[in-house]
Amino acid sequence: MQKSNAMAVVVPVALTLMLAPSALAQDMKMGFFVTSVGSGKGADLGGLDGADKHCQTLAEAAGSTGQTWRAYLSTQGDGAVNARDRIGAGPWKNAKGEGVAKDVADLPGASNNLTKQTALTETGTVVS
Repeated sequence: MQKSNAMAVVVPVALTLMLAPSALAQDMKMGFFVTSVGSGKGADLGGLDGADKHCQTLAEAAGSTGQTWRAYLSTQGDGAVNARDRIGAGPWKNAKGEGVAKDVADLPGASNNLTKQTALTETGTVVS
């Protein structure tokens, strides 16, 4: 079994960064959010599939349908998966339509627009 490890830009385990692949995100208002609630199992997200499912469920409950959502998570070890390879090329907007990153290189970079006011939950609220 592979361990899922959040990238540095991800806030605590219960708040996983979620992104919709860019091709769909360009057509939709929201393509990025920080989860409003965890899975209830601490760091056990059920691997990438479980994290993606949690993300998909939250996004759909908030009214974002017609997109495939992916957790910005990586795995290590044999068959490792890089978070950047899972999420498309960008750009991404938050629930209020504000741009948070223009491309994958911008996500962890100094030029992104990830702030407390823009790293919103799927419902558009500021993460406390």
